[in-house]
Amino acid sequence: MTNADRTSLLSDSENTVLPLSQNLPKESLLSAPQLLLAEHILGSIPLWEVKSKRVGQGIREKEVIREVFYRGELRKLPLVIYASGDLGLPNSVDLELFRGFERWAIGVLDREKTLPSIVKISASEILHCAGKESSGVAYAEVDRFFLRMKGTMIAAGRARTMPVGKEKSYGGVEQGMTEGRARLRSTKGIAFQIFGTVVVPGQVNGRGEMADKYEVELASWYRESLLMGNCFVVDHSLFREMKGSLSKLLHQLLHNLFFLGRGHAEQRYSDLAGYWQMTRYHSRSRVREQFEEAHRELVSRQFLQSWEVIPTQEHGVKDFVLVWEAGPAWWKTESQLASMKVKYQLGDDRDAPEMIPTVIDPFLAAMTDEKEHAVSSQGDDPSSSARLLYEVMELSGRRKDPQVWEKWWKRAIASVPHPFVWRRIGEVRERKARGEKINMGSYLSKLVKIDAQKLGASWASSDS
Repeated sequence: MTNADRTSLLSDSENTVLPLSQNLPKESLLSAPQLLLAEHILGSIPLWEVKSKRVGQGIREKEVIREVFYRGELRKLPLVIYASGDLGLPNSVDLELFRGFERWAIGVLDREKTLPSIVKISASEILHCAGKESSGVAYAEVDRFFLRMKGTMIAAGRARTMPVGKEKSYGGVEQGMTEGRARLRSTKGIAFQIFGTVVVPGQVNGRGEMADKYEVELASWYRESLLMGNCFVVDHSLFREMKGSLSKLLHQLLHNLFFLGRGHAEQRYSDLAGYWQMTRYHSRSRVREQFEEAHRELVSRQFLQSWEVIPTQEHGVKDFVLVWEAGPAWWKTESQLASMKVKYQLGDDRDAPEMIPTVIDPFLAAMTDEKEHAVSSQGDDPSSSARLLYEVMELSGRRKDPQVWEKWWKRAIASVPHPFVWRRIGEVRERKARGEKINMGSYLSKLVKIDAQKLGASWASSDS
Protein backbone atom coordinates (compact mmCIF):
# COMPACT_ATOMS: atom_id res chain seq x y z
CA MET A 1 0.00 0.00 0.00
CA THR A 2 1.40 3.40 -0.94
CA ASN A 3 1.45 6.43 1.33
CA ALA A 4 -1.27 7.98 -0.81
CA ASP A 5 -3.50 4.98 -0.18
CA ARG A 6 -2.96 5.36 3.54
CA THR A 7 -4.43 8.83 3.65
CA SER A 8 -7.90 7.43 2.93
CA LEU A 9 -7.80 4.38 5.14
CA LEU A 10 -7.87 3.74 8.83
CA SER A 11 -7.15 0.38 10.41
CA ASP A 12 -8.04 -1.25 13.68
CA SER A 13 -5.51 -3.56 15.30
CA GLU A 14 -4.49 -6.58 13.27
CA ASN A 15 -5.18 -4.83 9.94
CA THR A 16 -8.99 -4.49 10.01
CA VAL A 17 -9.50 -1.51 7.67
CA LEU A 18 -12.25 1.02 8.44
CA PRO A 19 -13.26 4.23 6.64
CA LEU A 20 -12.44 7.30 8.70
CA SER A 21 -16.03 8.50 8.88
CA GLN A 22 -17.45 5.23 10.22
CA ASN A 23 -17.43 3.52 13.61
CA LEU A 24 -15.44 6.25 15.33
CA PRO A 25 -16.66 8.45 18.18
CA LYS A 26 -16.77 12.15 17.43
CA GLU A 27 -13.93 12.95 19.83
CA SER A 28 -11.63 10.59 17.89
CA LEU A 29 -11.73 12.64 14.69
CA LEU A 30 -8.67 14.72 13.98
CA SER A 31 -8.56 18.42 14.76
CA ALA A 32 -6.45 20.97 12.90
CA PRO A 33 -2.75 20.08 13.25
CA GLN A 34 -0.55 22.20 15.49
CA LEU A 35 3.01 21.44 14.53
CA LEU A 36 6.02 21.80 16.80
CA LEU A 37 9.65 20.78 16.57
CA ALA A 38 10.97 18.31 19.16
CA GLU A 39 14.72 17.86 19.63
CA HIS A 40 15.71 14.49 18.17
CA ILE A 41 18.54 13.24 20.42
CA LEU A 42 16.36 13.33 23.53
CA GLY A 43 13.39 12.18 21.47
CA SER A 44 15.24 8.97 20.59
CA ILE A 45 15.78 7.99 24.25
CA PRO A 46 13.05 6.01 26.12
CA LEU A 47 13.34 8.41 29.05
CA TRP A 48 9.73 8.54 30.22
CA GLU A 49 7.62 5.92 31.97
CA VAL A 50 3.93 5.25 32.55
CA LYS A 51 2.37 7.36 35.29
CA SER A 52 1.72 5.06 38.26
CA LYS A 53 -0.79 5.42 41.07
CA ARG A 54 1.46 3.40 43.34
CA VAL A 55 3.40 5.60 45.74
CA GLY A 56 6.95 4.86 46.79
CA GLN A 57 7.49 1.98 44.36
CA GLY A 58 9.38 3.86 41.69
CA ILE A 59 12.89 2.83 40.75
CA ARG A 60 15.96 5.06 40.93
CA GLU A 61 17.64 3.92 37.72
CA LYS A 62 16.82 1.92 34.61
CA GLU A 63 18.66 0.58 31.60
CA VAL A 64 17.39 1.50 28.14
CA ILE A 65 18.54 1.06 24.56
CA ARG A 66 18.73 3.99 22.17
CA GLU A 67 18.59 3.13 18.47
CA VAL A 68 20.62 5.49 16.31
CA PHE A 69 22.39 5.68 12.96
CA TYR A 70 26.15 5.86 13.55
CA ARG A 71 28.72 5.98 10.74
CA GLY A 72 26.18 4.71 8.28
CA GLU A 73 25.07 1.83 10.49
CA LEU A 74 22.04 1.30 12.68
CA ARG A 75 23.38 0.70 16.18
CA LYS A 76 21.92 0.11 19.62
CA LEU A 77 23.46 2.30 22.29
CA PRO A 78 22.96 1.21 25.94
CA LEU A 79 22.12 4.01 28.37
CA VAL A 80 21.30 4.22 32.06
CA ILE A 81 18.71 6.73 33.26
CA TYR A 82 19.28 7.93 36.83
CA ALA A 83 16.26 9.32 38.68
CA SER A 84 16.10 12.57 40.60
CA GLY A 85 16.12 11.12 44.13
CA ASP A 86 12.71 10.58 45.70
CA LEU A 87 11.05 12.44 42.81
CA GLY A 88 11.68 9.40 40.63
CA LEU A 89 11.97 9.10 36.87
CA PRO A 90 10.11 11.38 34.44
CA ASN A 91 6.65 10.06 33.52
CA SER A 92 4.01 10.80 30.90
CA VAL A 93 2.85 13.95 32.73
CA ASP A 94 6.41 15.27 32.54
CA LEU A 95 6.41 14.40 28.83
CA GLU A 96 3.28 16.54 28.37
CA LEU A 97 4.96 19.46 30.15
CA PHE A 98 8.19 18.95 28.21
CA ARG A 99 6.27 19.12 24.93
CA GLY A 100 4.78 22.38 26.21
CA PHE A 101 8.26 23.61 27.13
CA GLU A 102 9.55 22.85 23.62
CA ARG A 103 6.56 24.56 22.05
CA TRP A 104 7.32 27.63 24.18
CA ALA A 105 11.03 27.47 23.25
CA ILE A 106 10.18 27.33 19.53
CA GLY A 107 8.04 30.43 20.08
CA VAL A 108 11.05 32.20 21.60
CA LEU A 109 13.12 31.17 18.58
CA ASP A 110 10.47 32.55 16.24
CA ARG A 111 10.51 35.92 17.99
CA GLU A 112 14.13 36.30 18.99
CA LYS A 113 15.84 34.16 16.29
CA THR A 114 17.92 32.58 19.06
CA LEU A 115 17.53 30.69 22.31
CA PRO A 116 19.54 31.83 25.37
CA SER A 117 21.43 29.28 27.43
CA ILE A 118 19.33 30.29 30.47
CA VAL A 119 15.64 30.69 29.74
CA LYS A 120 12.91 32.22 31.91
CA ILE A 121 9.44 30.72 31.83
CA SER A 122 6.42 30.95 34.16
CA ALA A 123 4.19 28.08 35.27
CA SER A 124 1.23 29.61 33.46
CA GLU A 125 3.22 29.83 30.22
CA ILE A 126 4.27 26.18 30.22
CA LEU A 127 0.76 25.03 31.20
CA HIS A 128 -0.75 27.09 28.39
CA CYS A 129 1.73 25.72 25.84
CA ALA A 130 1.14 22.18 27.07
CA GLY A 131 -2.62 22.62 26.73
CA LYS A 132 -3.26 21.96 30.43
CA GLU A 133 -5.69 23.75 32.73
CA SER A 134 -4.27 25.93 35.51
CA SER A 135 -4.91 24.64 39.02
CA GLY A 136 -3.11 24.06 42.27
CA VAL A 137 -2.39 20.47 41.25
CA ALA A 138 -1.08 21.59 37.85
CA TYR A 139 1.25 24.17 39.42
CA ALA A 140 2.61 21.49 41.74
CA GLU A 141 3.20 19.27 38.70
CA VAL A 142 5.19 22.06 37.06
CA ASP A 143 7.36 22.37 40.18
CA ARG A 144 8.03 18.64 40.18
CA PHE A 145 8.66 18.66 36.45
CA PHE A 146 11.49 21.18 36.59
CA LEU A 147 13.08 19.66 39.68
CA ARG A 148 12.75 16.12 38.34
CA MET A 149 14.20 17.06 34.95
CA LYS A 150 17.04 18.95 36.62
CA GLY A 151 18.00 15.90 38.69
CA THR A 152 17.60 13.30 35.92
CA MET A 153 20.89 12.11 34.41
CA ILE A 154 21.55 9.96 31.35
CA ALA A 155 24.73 7.88 31.42
CA ALA A 156 26.21 6.58 28.17
CA GLY A 157 28.42 3.54 27.85
CA ARG A 158 28.24 -0.21 28.23
CA ALA A 159 25.34 -0.46 30.63
CA ARG A 160 24.73 -3.89 32.05
CA THR A 161 22.19 -5.54 34.32
CA MET A 162 23.30 -8.45 36.49
CA PRO A 163 20.38 -10.61 37.66
CA VAL A 164 21.25 -12.04 41.05
CA GLY A 165 17.90 -13.14 42.40
CA LYS A 166 14.38 -14.15 41.55
CA GLU A 167 12.16 -11.80 39.69
CA LYS A 168 9.68 -9.83 41.72
CA SER A 169 6.12 -10.74 40.88
CA TYR A 170 2.58 -10.19 42.04
CA GLY A 171 0.13 -12.99 41.47
CA GLY A 172 2.63 -14.77 39.24
CA VAL A 173 3.04 -11.76 36.92
CA GLU A 174 6.48 -10.22 36.47
CA GLN A 175 7.05 -6.53 36.87
CA GLY A 176 8.96 -4.36 34.41
CA MET A 177 12.12 -4.52 36.51
CA THR A 178 13.29 -7.25 38.83
CA GLU A 179 14.01 -7.45 42.50
CA GLY A 180 17.52 -8.58 43.38
CA ARG A 181 19.24 -7.21 40.29
CA ALA A 182 22.67 -5.74 40.75
CA ARG A 183 22.87 -1.96 40.38
CA LEU A 184 23.02 -0.77 36.80
CA ARG A 185 26.40 0.56 35.75
CA SER A 186 27.91 2.40 32.81
CA THR A 187 31.53 1.37 32.40
CA LYS A 188 32.35 4.59 30.54
CA GLY A 189 31.01 6.76 33.34
CA ILE A 190 29.84 9.58 31.05
CA ALA A 191 26.67 11.20 32.39
CA PHE A 192 24.67 14.08 30.90
CA GLN A 193 21.86 16.31 32.14
CA ILE A 194 19.00 17.88 30.21
CA PHE A 195 18.59 20.91 32.49
CA GLY A 196 21.48 22.33 34.47
CA THR A 197 20.77 24.84 37.24
CA VAL A 198 17.06 25.43 37.88
CA VAL A 199 15.93 28.40 39.98
CA VAL A 200 12.33 28.12 41.22
CA PRO A 201 10.22 31.30 41.53
CA GLY A 202 10.76 32.88 44.93
CA GLN A 203 14.35 31.71 45.18
CA VAL A 204 17.45 33.86 44.80
CA ASN A 205 19.28 33.35 41.51
CA GLY A 206 23.02 33.56 40.81
CA ARG A 207 22.81 37.33 40.42
CA GLY A 208 21.39 37.75 43.92
CA GLU A 209 17.94 38.63 42.59
CA MET A 210 14.60 37.09 43.54
CA ALA A 211 13.37 35.01 40.60
CA ASP A 212 9.79 35.64 39.49
CA LYS A 213 9.87 32.83 36.90
CA TYR A 214 11.60 29.48 36.52
CA GLU A 215 15.15 30.17 35.37
CA VAL A 216 16.39 27.07 33.55
CA GLU A 217 19.90 26.44 32.27
CA LEU A 218 19.70 24.29 29.14
CA ALA A 219 22.34 21.62 28.63
CA SER A 220 24.64 22.80 25.81
CA TRP A 221 24.12 19.60 23.76
CA TYR A 222 20.33 19.97 23.92
CA ARG A 223 20.32 23.68 23.03
CA GLU A 224 22.80 23.31 20.15
CA SER A 225 20.95 20.33 18.73
CA LEU A 226 17.67 22.27 18.79
CA LEU A 227 19.25 25.33 17.15
CA MET A 228 20.80 23.16 14.45
CA GLY A 229 17.38 21.82 13.54
CA ASN A 230 18.17 18.27 14.65
CA CYS A 231 14.47 17.69 15.27
CA PHE A 232 11.37 15.79 14.28
CA VAL A 233 7.91 17.25 13.82
CA VAL A 234 5.09 16.55 16.30
CA ASP A 235 1.43 17.31 15.78
CA HIS A 236 0.92 18.80 19.23
CA SER A 237 -2.88 18.99 18.95
CA LEU A 238 -2.98 15.23 18.26
CA PHE A 239 -0.64 14.58 21.21
CA ARG A 240 -2.67 16.75 23.62
CA GLU A 241 -5.97 15.12 22.71
CA MET A 242 -4.76 11.62 23.61
CA LYS A 243 -6.11 10.47 26.96
CA GLY A 244 -3.95 7.53 27.94
CA SER A 245 -0.52 7.66 29.54
CA LEU A 246 0.61 4.71 27.42
CA SER A 247 -0.74 6.36 24.26
CA LYS A 248 1.50 9.37 24.84
CA LEU A 249 4.57 7.20 25.47
CA LEU A 250 3.95 5.19 22.30
CA HIS A 251 3.52 8.42 20.36
CA GLN A 252 6.91 9.64 21.60
CA LEU A 253 8.74 6.35 21.02
CA LEU A 254 7.36 5.73 17.55
CA HIS A 255 8.46 9.10 16.23
CA ASN A 256 12.06 7.93 16.43
CA LEU A 257 11.40 4.31 15.37
CA PHE A 258 9.35 5.41 12.35
CA PHE A 259 12.13 7.83 11.40
CA LEU A 260 14.67 4.98 11.48
CA GLY A 261 12.40 2.54 9.64
CA ARG A 262 10.66 4.98 7.30
CA GLY A 263 7.21 4.21 8.62
CA HIS A 264 7.87 0.71 9.98
CA ALA A 265 8.86 -0.11 13.58
CA GLU A 266 9.44 -3.17 15.76
CA GLN A 267 10.25 -3.45 19.46
CA ARG A 268 10.48 -6.36 21.88
CA TYR A 269 7.75 -6.41 24.49
CA SER A 270 10.21 -7.22 27.30
CA ASP A 271 12.14 -4.03 26.47
CA LEU A 272 9.00 -1.89 26.53
CA ALA A 273 7.93 -3.34 29.88
CA GLY A 274 11.32 -2.40 31.32
CA TYR A 275 11.42 1.07 29.76
CA TRP A 276 7.99 2.06 31.02
CA GLN A 277 7.87 0.09 34.29
CA MET A 278 4.84 -1.91 33.20
CA THR A 279 3.61 -5.26 34.43
CA ARG A 280 5.03 -7.91 32.11
CA TYR A 281 2.69 -10.68 30.94
CA HIS A 282 3.50 -14.00 29.28
CA SER A 283 0.23 -14.52 27.40
CA ARG A 284 -0.29 -12.95 23.98
CA SER A 285 -3.91 -12.20 24.82
CA ARG A 286 -2.89 -10.33 27.99
CA VAL A 287 -0.22 -8.36 26.09
CA ARG A 288 -2.77 -7.38 23.45
CA GLU A 289 -5.22 -6.39 26.19
CA GLN A 290 -2.50 -4.30 27.88
CA PHE A 291 -1.86 -2.28 24.69
CA GLU A 292 -5.31 -2.42 23.09
CA GLU A 293 -6.70 0.87 24.35
CA ALA A 294 -3.53 2.87 23.60
CA HIS A 295 -3.24 1.46 20.08
CA ARG A 296 -6.91 1.99 19.37
CA GLU A 297 -6.48 5.65 20.29
CA LEU A 298 -3.43 6.05 18.04
CA VAL A 299 -5.15 4.26 15.15
CA SER A 300 -8.31 6.36 15.51
CA ARG A 301 -6.22 9.49 15.19
CA GLN A 302 -4.43 8.09 12.13
CA PHE A 303 -1.01 8.15 13.74
CA LEU A 304 -0.90 4.35 13.33
CA GLN A 305 -2.02 2.38 10.31
CA SER A 306 -1.81 -1.04 11.99
CA TRP A 307 -0.14 -2.96 14.81
CA GLU A 308 0.54 -6.58 15.71
CA VAL A 309 1.81 -8.65 18.64
CA ILE A 310 3.93 -11.57 17.40
CA PRO A 311 5.26 -14.37 19.65
CA THR A 312 9.01 -14.98 19.49
CA GLN A 313 11.83 -16.56 21.48
CA GLU A 314 15.35 -15.49 22.32
CA HIS A 315 17.77 -18.00 23.81
CA GLY A 316 14.81 -20.21 24.67
CA VAL A 317 12.97 -17.46 26.57
CA LYS A 318 9.44 -16.61 25.42
CA ASP A 319 8.85 -13.02 24.36
CA PHE A 320 6.79 -10.96 21.93
CA VAL A 321 7.57 -8.42 19.23
CA LEU A 322 5.28 -5.43 18.69
CA VAL A 323 5.15 -4.37 15.03
CA TRP A 324 3.76 -1.02 13.87
CA GLU A 325 3.06 0.66 10.53
CA ALA A 326 2.79 4.44 10.44
CA GLY A 327 -0.50 6.08 9.56
CA PRO A 328 -1.15 9.13 7.36
CA ALA A 329 -0.93 11.56 10.29
CA TRP A 330 2.71 10.59 10.91
CA TRP A 331 3.63 10.75 7.22
CA LYS A 332 2.02 14.18 6.92
CA THR A 333 3.85 15.71 9.88
CA GLU A 334 7.16 14.06 8.92
CA SER A 335 7.03 15.76 5.52
CA GLN A 336 6.91 19.21 7.18
CA LEU A 337 10.42 19.10 8.68
CA ALA A 338 12.24 21.01 5.92
CA SER A 339 9.70 23.85 5.81
CA MET A 340 9.60 24.08 9.62
CA LYS A 341 13.39 24.44 9.79
CA VAL A 342 13.26 27.23 7.22
CA LYS A 343 10.42 28.95 9.06
CA TYR A 344 12.32 29.07 12.36
CA GLN A 345 15.74 29.63 10.70
CA LEU A 346 17.26 26.54 12.27
CA GLY A 347 20.52 24.99 11.12
CA ASP A 348 23.20 26.59 8.99
CA ASP A 349 22.17 27.80 5.54
CA ARG A 350 25.65 28.57 4.23
CA ASP A 351 26.23 27.22 0.74
CA ALA A 352 29.53 25.42 1.28
CA PRO A 353 28.72 21.92 2.62
CA GLU A 354 32.11 21.62 4.29
CA MET A 355 31.31 24.70 6.37
CA ILE A 356 28.12 23.29 7.81
CA PRO A 357 28.84 22.07 11.35
CA THR A 358 27.53 18.68 12.35
CA VAL A 359 25.26 18.21 15.33
CA ILE A 360 27.28 17.08 18.33
CA ASP A 361 25.64 14.03 19.87
CA PRO A 362 27.33 13.62 23.29
CA PHE A 363 26.02 10.11 23.83
CA LEU A 364 27.93 8.80 20.82
CA ALA A 365 31.19 9.51 22.68
CA ALA A 366 30.59 6.21 24.42
CA MET A 367 29.99 4.29 21.17
CA THR A 368 32.60 1.61 20.58
CA ASP A 369 34.61 1.53 17.37
CA GLU A 370 34.54 -2.23 17.19
CA LYS A 371 33.58 -3.73 13.84
CA GLU A 372 30.89 -5.82 15.46
CA HIS A 373 27.47 -4.28 15.13
CA ALA A 374 25.45 -3.41 18.21
CA VAL A 375 22.30 -3.81 16.19
CA SER A 376 19.98 -6.74 16.45
CA SER A 377 19.14 -7.92 12.97
CA GLN A 378 16.75 -10.50 14.43
CA GLY A 379 18.26 -12.96 11.96
CA ASP A 380 17.57 -15.78 14.41
CA ASP A 381 13.87 -14.91 14.56
CA PRO A 382 12.03 -16.91 11.87
CA SER A 383 8.87 -14.83 12.26
CA SER A 384 10.79 -11.61 11.59
CA SER A 385 12.41 -13.03 8.45
CA ALA A 386 9.09 -14.41 7.22
CA ARG A 387 7.31 -11.07 7.73
CA LEU A 388 10.03 -9.23 5.88
CA LEU A 389 10.09 -11.70 2.98
CA TYR A 390 6.31 -11.51 2.65
CA GLU A 391 6.44 -7.69 2.58
CA VAL A 392 9.16 -7.68 -0.08
CA MET A 393 7.34 -10.18 -2.30
CA GLU A 394 4.10 -8.19 -2.01
CA LEU A 395 5.89 -4.98 -2.92
CA SER A 396 7.70 -6.60 -5.87
CA GLY A 397 4.51 -7.73 -7.60
CA ARG A 398 4.47 -10.48 -10.19
CA ARG A 399 7.91 -11.57 -11.42
CA LYS A 400 9.00 -13.71 -14.34
CA ASP A 401 11.31 -15.66 -12.05
CA PRO A 402 9.53 -15.83 -8.66
CA GLN A 403 11.60 -18.74 -7.33
CA VAL A 404 14.94 -17.11 -8.18
CA TRP A 405 13.67 -13.79 -6.84
CA GLU A 406 12.57 -15.33 -3.54
CA LYS A 407 15.92 -17.15 -3.18
CA TRP A 408 17.79 -13.87 -3.76
CA TRP A 409 15.76 -12.12 -1.09
CA LYS A 410 16.15 -14.90 1.47
CA ARG A 411 19.92 -14.52 1.11
CA ALA A 412 19.68 -10.72 1.38
CA ILE A 413 17.44 -10.87 4.46
CA ALA A 414 19.90 -13.23 6.13
CA SER A 415 22.82 -10.86 5.39
CA VAL A 416 21.44 -7.37 5.95
CA PRO A 417 20.04 -6.22 9.34
CA HIS A 418 16.28 -6.13 9.11
CA PRO A 419 15.92 -2.47 10.16
CA PHE A 420 18.05 -1.54 7.13
CA VAL A 421 15.68 -3.39 4.79
CA TRP A 422 12.56 -1.89 6.41
CA ARG A 423 14.05 1.57 6.01
CA ARG A 424 14.74 0.92 2.34
CA ILE A 425 11.15 -0.28 1.88
CA GLY A 426 9.98 3.02 3.35
CA GLU A 427 12.21 4.98 0.93
CA VAL A 428 10.80 3.08 -2.06
CA ARG A 429 7.20 3.62 -0.96
CA GLU A 430 7.87 7.30 -0.41
CA ARG A 431 9.30 7.72 -3.94
CA LYS A 432 6.34 5.89 -5.42
CA ALA A 433 3.91 8.07 -3.45
CA ARG A 434 5.60 11.17 -4.89
CA GLY A 435 4.70 9.91 -8.36
CA GLU A 436 8.11 8.67 -9.49
CA LYS A 437 7.96 5.96 -12.16
CA ILE A 438 10.01 3.15 -10.67
CA ASN A 439 9.89 -0.62 -10.54
CA MET A 440 9.52 -0.94 -6.78
CA GLY A 441 10.94 -4.47 -6.51
CA SER A 442 14.00 -3.83 -8.68
CA TYR A 443 14.73 -0.48 -7.07
CA LEU A 444 14.45 -1.98 -3.59
CA SER A 445 16.85 -4.80 -4.47
CA LYS A 446 19.43 -2.29 -5.73
CA LEU A 447 19.27 -0.32 -2.48
CA VAL A 448 19.55 -3.42 -0.30
CA LYS A 449 22.43 -4.72 -2.42
CA ILE A 450 24.31 -1.46 -1.74
CA ASP A 451 23.81 -2.01 2.00
CA ALA A 452 25.04 -5.60 1.68
CA GLN A 453 28.18 -4.42 -0.16
CA LYS A 454 28.93 -1.92 2.59
CA LEU A 455 28.61 -4.72 5.13
CA GLY A 456 31.12 -6.81 3.16
CA ALA A 457 28.76 -9.52 1.91
CA SER A 458 30.70 -11.47 -0.75
CA TRP A 459 27.59 -12.38 -2.73
CA ALA A 460 26.69 -8.70 -3.13
CA SER A 461 30.05 -7.92 -4.75
CA SER A 462 30.00 -10.90 -7.11
CA ASP A 463 26.27 -10.90 -7.86
CA SER A 464 25.49 -9.55 -11.31
